Amino acid sequence: MSRLLVASLLVLASQGCGSTPVPALDAGAVDVADGGRDGDAGTDGGGADGGDERPLPTRDERIADRSLVKWMGVADGQPWWVEERLAPQPMDVGDRDLGPRAVVRAAPDRRVVWLPPESDRLTDAALHPSGEWSAVGVGSDRRVFLARGDRDGLRDRIVLDDPALATDARAWTSTPRMVPRIGALSEASPAVAADGEDVVVSLVSEDFAVLLYRWRRTGGAFARGPRTLVSPAVVVTPFLPIGGSFDDFDAVVSPYQARLGVDAQGRAYVAHFTDLRRVQVHNAAFGTRLDLVRERLYPRENSSDAMLTRVERDGAIGFVRVVGTADVEDEVFGLAVGADRVAILGRSRRELGRDNTELHVMVAEVGLDGAVRGTTTIDALDSGLAQSGAYVGGDLWVGGTESWVQNPSGRSVLEEGQPLLVRLRDGATGRVVTRFTDVLPATAGHAELRAVSAVRGGLLLGGHERGPLTHTADGDRSLVRSDAWWCARPTP
Repeated sequence: MSRLLVASLLVLASQGCGSTPVPALDAGAVDVADGGRDGDAGTDGGGADGGDERPLPTRDERIADRSLVKWMGVADGQPWWVEERLAPQPMDVGDRDLGPRAVVRAAPDRRVVWLPPESDRLTDAALHPSGEWSAVGVGSDRRVFLARGDRDGLRDRIVLDDPALATDARAWTSTPRMVPRIGALSEASPAVAADGEDVVVSLVSEDFAVLLYRWRRTGGAFARGPRTLVSPAVVVTPFLPIGGSFDDFDAVVSPYQARLGVDAQGRAYVAHFTDLRRVQVHNAAFGTRLDLVRERLYPRENSSDAMLTRVERDGAIGFVRVVGTADVEDEVFGLAVGADRVAILGRSRRELGRDNTELHVMVAEVGLDGAVRGTTTIDALDSGLAQSGAYVGGDLWVGGTESWVQNPSGRSVLEEGQPLLVRLRDGATGRVVTRFTDVLPATAGHAELRAVSAVRGGLLLGGHERGPLTHTADGDRSLVRSDAWWCARPTP
């Protein structure tokens, strides 16, 4: 049994930087990569001049010993992001798989706005129109916190509660829960998105229930809004590796995460992994008739797809859809929301069953009205996956990683990957995929494009290089490290 498996089961059982100056970016409408407003429809925060139509200047920046995880947006003409110092997979009880993360802004030099104390793990953050930000994360007791701040740092922090949880038997498997907690495998799941100055928070609980909460911002404080059970608790048997020191792409824990976005009307979209068991439990709890995407009965038991739920501002469920590639396993790694559609981003297997000989980029699109638009698979170099994306009008820009090789019978990444950037545009017979290799900066070692955001006239791209593979640090855990890269490019 692997040390990761032992550590995970023990934890489950115990539960109930210097940088170069960053030049100013042109201001304009922002499509936040976590599903913010469309690049032609939104406004950026901090009083930036939304009428500036100048092209985005080309920039290339590096940050030692970090990885850029997500773009939060642009305020006062400067980008904000979430960055991480990579961490090894847990080996002992008390280890935390998620590396320390921070809220960072370019001012124009890199400024760490908020780094939580060592006992907390920041998981996600979002920028508001006012220029303030909200962040979520997990404390050492696996309770979820919600924080608020401004350009100078933290202003206030609360711990999420859920008065309805104890009586909602669909949200736990056997033992009633008094407060929402995160499981060992879903520690990275809390996500936050801005709805004006209000916030939407999603999470995957210790019972693998998917929950969504809204918190209003009134009088400088958080006030509870609607609460929604997106998908019920389910008993999960984890598929964990038998060794390794690092989880590339967070692939081991990706089935236990939920991806969140909000449209211009404030409606929330939550996407997560679903298999046959999840579909059956969801149908029993909600009276739905969902099914996996399939063309043949075999091997239905080995198939998986993506479940997408729209949640209205009042907490009501707008629709639920299961989308993906027929008959093979799909995995969810990101979400992008545009003016008329939402995209679920990830990867799918080329072969039936759990075969890792080659993995394809997978993009499943659904209209904001619930109409399924179709799934696009992209045959990248060797194996590939989509990790982030942003809509610019009807075009979808997708970023990820390709050219890596994975153990055909396991989860070990054995050869280095490189950033991938593609555009999906409507054609006569469907979405036309165009690669843009010359837009990307030169990178070294294992490199990933983890974050894509659209600003008026350009793209913000970021990730890491010189990163570890699954077994890089098996003999020396200090080798789990990377250097962040980011760039600004005019839209090709």
